[in-house]
Amino acid sequence: MPKTVIIGAGISGLTAAYFLKKPYAVLEAKPYAGGLCASFYEDGFTFDCSGHFIHIKDKKIKKLVEKLTGGTDEIKRNAAIYLDKTFVPYPFQANLYYLNNKIKKECVDGILKRKEIAISTSMPFIDWSKAMFGSGITKYFMQPYNQKLWSYDLKKMTAAWSGPFVPKPDAKTIVESAYSKNKEHYGYNSVFYYPKNKGCQALINGMLKKVKPEYNSKTTKIDIKNKVVHAGCKQYKYNKIISTQPLTELIKQISNVPANVKKAAAKLVCNSVRCVNIGVKAATGIAKNLKGVHWLYLPESKFPFYRIGVYSNVNAKTAPKNSYGFYVEFSSLNGKYKSSRNVIKDLKKAGFIGNSDGISAINIVDMPYGYVIFDKNRERALQVINSFLVKHNIFSIGRYGAWEYSFIEKNIKDAKELAEKINAESL
Repeated sequence: MPKTVIIGAGISGLTAAYFLKKPYAVLEAKPYAGGLCASFYEDGFTFDCSGHFIHIKDKKIKKLVEKLTGGTDEIKRNAAIYLDKTFVPYPFQANLYYLNNKIKKECVDGILKRKEIAISTSMPFIDWSKAMFGSGITKYFMQPYNQKLWSYDLKKMTAAWSGPFVPKPDAKTIVESAYSKNKEHYGYNSVFYYPKNKGCQALINGMLKKVKPEYNSKTTKIDIKNKVVHAGCKQYKYNKIISTQPLTELIKQISNVPANVKKAAAKLVCNSVRCVNIGVKAATGIAKNLKGVHWLYLPESKFPFYRIGVYSNVNAKTAPKNSYGFYVEFSSLNGKYKSSRNVIKDLKKAGFIGNSDGISAINIVDMPYGYVIFDKNRERALQVINSFLVKHNIFSIGRYGAWEYSFIEKNIKDAKELAEKINAESL
């Protein structure tokens, strides 16, 4: 009997299956479920695929997350930018008070001397940043940090991704923040949630009580003429496909793809991310530089990593007694991370690990698909690809399926809505 075939048992694929009321099969290439929401357990530490925290505005999604995880903690964000040996509360552009006088003056002058131009997120990111925040803030944070994050030419990227991810206080607020401490909390993640137990994996485990994926089932071919998915030695007759794998991989698997669709897919670009999870046995307690901090942004080029975060400051259960666990993030456009080899040495030099501390565990998570690049080709390419897919009852969703910059709440919401449309036979 034809069924809905769901490719990928990450948060999007599992959510779609969780809410589907019609026959389905979930195919997962790996021997475990979770995708980037998976957690790993080593020597008493709980590690995620970097900082996977849950940001929720929708009350129904919040209720679902509580049910699936068995309970979460509500946490007020404590994040900062580490610049010039100074901790500047996040977001940088609303906390100039903490900067030295030279940098502070450049940032204030930059915002006051901005050119009066129409600001659009279709602009190159650098131009957008200067128009939005001025030359100083762009120079000291927006440009160097985002260069490290994306590993891509920021003049060739648009600002279309910025949406909720870049707080945008007005000019008056920015200038005032140079002379008095700002008490406002900006950004979509000023408050977030994290499972009480088992890390981000708790969310996945809750879904697995109902959804049973077929593991080690990598999709190799999709025959759209006969409506058959080939995975391993099996074939699955389908009426609809929900694909949560990277969109570029999906196009490679489909037989007889039109030339214009192949050409569009070839224009999609993303970077890769390496997360180095580290468990530290603290000789004298957590390093002074990391006390209470959930994560730090590091714009300076002397640090090869762009962000570090401390799991055990979010939830003490993620590390054994007298230990702390944290993650270090690197990005690359070619999948090579030479700078990550000296990560322990670099962290000790910066004071994030004490010289007498011991390393209890190291867990490396490589994400070949890290951040989707928002360039001038992306939007048009997606229109061409999705127009083709929908004609064949293939729906590509999730962070990489939709080829977007998204978060857990949106992934759950989109997958739930798609499942409900299929249930109602409106697709």
